[in-house]
Amino acid sequence: MLRTFRATAAVAFYVLGASFFVAAVLFRNGVGGNWPAWWMQVADLPLALSAVLYAGISLYQSVRPAEGKARMLAVAVAAPLTAFFLLLLALNFWPS
Repeated sequence: MLRTFRATAAVAFYVLGASFFVAAVLFRNGVGGNWPAWWMQVADLPLALSAVLYAGISLYQSVRPAEGKARMLAVAVAAPLTAFFLLLLALNFWPS
């Protein structure tokens, strides 16, 4: 099950990251009007969420014991990543 989630997060991360790169190039060259800037404002949190999920699942799978589940390890990996994503969420919606 974790392997499927990790693969899905990886695909989402690479697709969103590539679209961000294309949008940045289009925005820098003045192509596409306001759409590249809009995309970079809208898709930043999905990109961050896919990165956090991919990183967390990869870290958990690499350090967990061979047999069984490690609940405390899952909490130790998920807590800082959740705090990091909540920080990004707060910074994204913080009034300027």
